[in-house]
Amino acid sequence: MQTKSNYNLIIQIIPIVFLLFLPMFLEFYYLTIYYIAVIILIPIVIFRLIREEKMGQRFYKRWHKAREKGFWRNVILEGGRSLFIMTVILSFSQLVVNGLTPFGIVSELSSSEFTWILLFLIVFSFLNGIVMWYENEKRYYRIQNNNR
Repeated sequence: MQTKSNYNLIIQIIPIVFLLFLPMFLEFYYLTIYYIAVIILIPIVIFRLIREEKMGQRFYKRWHKAREKGFWRNVILEGGRSLFIMTVILSFSQLVVNGLTPFGIVSELSSSEFTWILLFLIVFSFLNGIVMWYENEKRYYRIQNNNR
């Protein structure tokens, strides 16, 4: 079990180290905001690693209730969550790297470009919702089998 924990630690620390050194290779518009965001990620990652088992049990209880509500409801909720997260990440990255606000980006797009981008995000979010259903089911059964 300790080896798995060390492996997870290494896997989650590597992207943070990458994010810390990324400004050496790319030019950022708001470098201070970027570093603040990366530094905020560090305690979140550590907290998730420390509480991994409790978070698994919490997931098990929540997913047990959520799966009773049905496949499509969960797909739509997860898809909406994915759409929101993708929109926030894209907006934040465009602001920090290029200095572009979401309103500025949308105002520069033609209506057909905006429609295609929005359609792409919605379809991708819906597909992510379906994938997350199956991934959550897999995780649920894995936790259930480990508790026996």
